[in-house]
Amino acid sequence: MKYILLSRLQRINKYQLWLISVVLATVLTESIVAMMDLLLNGEISVDYLLTGLVASLIVASLICAMIIVFLDQLSSLNDDNIQLSTIVTALPIPLALFDEKRNLQMLNPEFTKVFGYQIRDIPNLSEWHQQAFPDPAYREIISAEWQKRFDNYDLEFQPLEIKIRCKNGLTKHVMATATRIGGADHKMQLVLLYDISKRIEAMNALAESRSLLQSVIETIPMRVFWKDLQSRYLGCNSQFARDCGLTGAEDILGKDDNQLSWRDQADMYRADDLWVMQTNLPKLAYEEPQTTPDGREILLRTSKAPLRNSHGETVGVLGVYDDITALKKIEDELWLTKTMIDKSKTAFFCLDPQGMVTYVNDYACQSLGYTREELVGLHPWSFDPDFSANAWPDIWKSLRDCNIISHESRHRRKDGSTFPVELTCHYIAHNGLELSFTFAQNISERKRLDTELRIAATAFESQEGMMITDADAVILKVNKSFTEITGYSSEEAIGQKMNLLNSDMHDARFFAEMWDAIDSKGVWQGEIWNRRKNGNIFPEWLTISAVKGANGTITHYVGTMMDITARKAIEQHVHHLAHYDALTDLPNRTLLIDRLHQAIAQARREHSLLALLYLDLDKFKPVNDSFGHDVGDLLLKEVANRLEACVKRETDTVSRLGGDEFVILLRQLDRQSAAGLVAENILTSLNQPFVIQQHTLDISSSVGIAVYPDDGLEANTLMKNADSAMYQAKCAGRGCFRFFRSSSKG
Repeated sequence: MKYILLSRLQRINKYQLWLISVVLATVLTESIVAMMDLLLNGEISVDYLLTGLVASLIVASLICAMIIVFLDQLSSLNDDNIQLSTIVTALPIPLALFDEKRNLQMLNPEFTKVFGYQIRDIPNLSEWHQQAFPDPAYREIISAEWQKRFDNYDLEFQPLEIKIRCKNGLTKHVMATATRIGGADHKMQLVLLYDISKRIEAMNALAESRSLLQSVIETIPMRVFWKDLQSRYLGCNSQFARDCGLTGAEDILGKDDNQLSWRDQADMYRADDLWVMQTNLPKLAYEEPQTTPDGREILLRTSKAPLRNSHGETVGVLGVYDDITALKKIEDELWLTKTMIDKSKTAFFCLDPQGMVTYVNDYACQSLGYTREELVGLHPWSFDPDFSANAWPDIWKSLRDCNIISHESRHRRKDGSTFPVELTCHYIAHNGLELSFTFAQNISERKRLDTELRIAATAFESQEGMMITDADAVILKVNKSFTEITGYSSEEAIGQKMNLLNSDMHDARFFAEMWDAIDSKGVWQGEIWNRRKNGNIFPEWLTISAVKGANGTITHYVGTMMDITARKAIEQHVHHLAHYDALTDLPNRTLLIDRLHQAIAQARREHSLLALLYLDLDKFKPVNDSFGHDVGDLLLKEVANRLEACVKRETDTVSRLGGDEFVILLRQLDRQSAAGLVAENILTSLNQPFVIQQHTLDISSSVGIAVYPDDGLEANTLMKNADSAMYQAKCAGRGCFRFFRSSSKG
């Protein structure tokens, strides 16, 4: 109502307002004066009326003036309010006003436009926080930060970057600021929210772009660096940092080349930098040395270009390089290979899949009498009379199947003459390029020598076994008699060392003396035991002669051999009579001791065990006394047979010392208990009844066991201890076995 009255007053002009004021004042004043005069004097006098009229005019004018001033101020204030409302409405920044009770008083249209909320959606600050910050933890942090800023009255409100959820569910990044308004108590809060989402997105995009650029720089398989105008490093990628011996790219900042491992090349690098920056031209793909942190010198292929800012001004130099040390080595090797091929005394041809010559070396031109230009473009059948063009497809297919083709043929020179060659053809493929490279060796001299060798071969195939070796004793050739004697064919023997036939019957000293005689006298001959292919050891009479070259250096050895097995068989028979028991044909004490010595030596070399089983028959004397010595001898033979049946390995030995005493030698045992198992088998076997000339005989045996090396390191000690163990078995009741136990063992 009051706003309507004020509005109507503002629409009345000043004169009308004064006139109304005068009329109203006059009417009211004259009525009051007349009434008072009438009450006091009982009449209405003209003087009183005139006095009231004058007073009413004065009062009305003063009141009218005050009303006019008030209305002018009110109009000005209203204009200000309208202007302020227009500004707030048009303000492109979201704005909210909260009173002292934190109730929302006003939202500008931009607030609703940006966030979607209207004043009914967020009537107070608490509801606003619930809507804008749905995450409780985040809401608590923001509320605390906001309150902390308002509690600090002495400082200006510091902007707060926050994330607000809009009414449509999207999230916007906002820079929030606030100010206190409402007089001295500053109870109201005017909040401005600057939408910085696009700026954040731009910053994120810039960060992502920088990250992508850094990833590109790191991914480039080259070293990348950039410097300022004073050639101080501004940055680099990780590969460059590693070349510097630094842990990361940040360690390079501010350094120059004099502070790095390539300080010896720093002046040269600085000169290149200055040239690039002064000329504003790039310097591309040039080679330069560099010293690595470990002191090696490597070769680089470097490119540098001016580094410019956004205004196109040169602010430094950008460089990239690659380590081409290995590449240069490959290039040098390729050059060396090409040079060796060109200078080789073997003809070299390179052919394409159609068989056309694409490259030849110098010797190919020399051998055929053509120039390189004449040979390139020809085909092999153009200068090989034995090569048919129709054969090329099959040869090419075979080469592509990764086969190496070697064969002999003839080449025809430009003058028509021919010469024999040995061809070796290979296939290569690289980057889609397929080629065959062929080596052609002139074998004219070899053919001549072949003829001479065929003549010599006739003499070579004599009745004696013969072999020819090179200076390293590698067999080059053997004759038929060698194969008949040793069992090794020519193919099996060639390429092997002369010790192929080694029987291990001779020690190193024997062979040292033999080769000393050959080196000093040029020949050695004597008896030697060798091993055939089937493993049989045989005696031969061997003569080895050294063949020397023109300079006196030994180039080959020639060996001749005769199998003297028949002669040795006679000697062996005599030897057998001396080393074997006449009754049982078992090894006697002499042979046992010899084999025991050998077994000990072998066990010592191989760190293995061996065992001696000393066996004595129980109740044998009554057999002799009751049935005679003939039955006793047959019993001893049957005992020998059973013992040999129990001991099946060829490396082991069953021997008879005499009377009813036997000794078994077990070689190469992996554990001591193995000897016990053999002893148990023997006891079990001998406990079975013997049927001799219709007599059933029951005997038993006592076995003593001594084991190398625990029970002795020498043959005599082992024999003695095995015998002692056998008596321990007899004392234990006979028909059993005992391992040797010395008195010190208890």
